[in-house]
Amino acid sequence: MKDLTQIIIDMIPFGSRVLDLGCGNGDQLALLKKQKQCIGYGIELDASKVLSCLQNGIQVLQMDLDKGLSMFMDK
Repeated sequence: MKDLTQIIIDMIPFGSRVLDLGCGNGDQLALLKKQKQCIGYGIELDASKVLSCLQNGIQVLQMDLDKGLSMFMDK
């Protein structure tokens, strides 16, 4: 049986642009980048998780979701 992360990855089309809200340490974005050649950003509040993302080459913004989503346009 597939785990939840792999089910989500299977649903994302190849080459998609992804915005991962509450991305944690960026593992899911890293898998999407590797398996599906996706381009993406993560948004995470926790500084230690942001650092993990950056160390793994994941583009991430540290911000509170309730305050920061207005910078992303619809689409």
